[in-house]
Amino acid sequence: MELCQRWEQILQQLRPVFGREATFDWFVRLMWGILLNPQPATITRYVNALGLSESVYAQALHWFHSRAFRVDELCRHWGRWLQEHPQCCRLQGQRVYVGDGFKVSKEGRQMPGVKKLHQESADVSKPEWIRGHYFSALGLLLGSGPALFATPIVLKLHDGLEPPEGEAQLSLVEKMAALCIAFMERGSTVILDAYYASGKVLKPFRQHGLHLITRVRISTVAHAPFSPSTRSSGTGTTAPMGL
Repeated sequence: MELCQRWEQILQQLRPVFGREATFDWFVRLMWGILLNPQPATITRYVNALGLSESVYAQALHWFHSRAFRVDELCRHWGRWLQEHPQCCRLQGQRVYVGDGFKVSKEGRQMPGVKKLHQESADVSKPEWIRGHYFSALGLLLGSGPALFATPIVLKLHDGLEPPEGEAQLSLVEKMAALCIAFMERGSTVILDAYYASGKVLKPFRQHGLHLITRVRISTVAHAPFSPSTRSSGTGTTAPMGL
């Protein structure tokens, strides 16, 4: 019972995002449906998990197209709530985030955003090419000691959809950088894959006061000046050229 009450308290913190009470009520119902549903995620299974009749299916489906709230604002409000959690992982006093991109295969050929995707993986069990969605995700590290968990803040479809008219087509690296800037607080750190170790990420991060932890790309080339030789030139030795 205490767990249920705590869940209701957390959901109530998101009430200001919704412009109508009915829309918020459906949000609470669907969140409970997600928790209670043991089967693959679909709206019909959420409704069944709540014990509701099929007559409310259309209302549940309409919620996802409601104009009484904005998904970005909902994710941003949720992220701000997580930032106040007492178990936030901190590095030099600042919160730590984790981000990555991943591909999800889809069977439907006419689904929006589905396209042919290349899988860069050393796992030979994965096919080289799939048809599916490409998502970018950002989460906040929570936990204590070695037990850390990435709690999701936002998940966005970042490939396969045409940008709105008048907006430039951004690369996946640029979209991840924009996602971090929009949902991270200034001064915090994010851990990303080496795929995002790019000037397109580092430059906007510096402008917005964000820090990046990643691995240097294999293709990276570094140059260092020659060190002066400490050997003395004598019989049988040749002084190094150009030093």
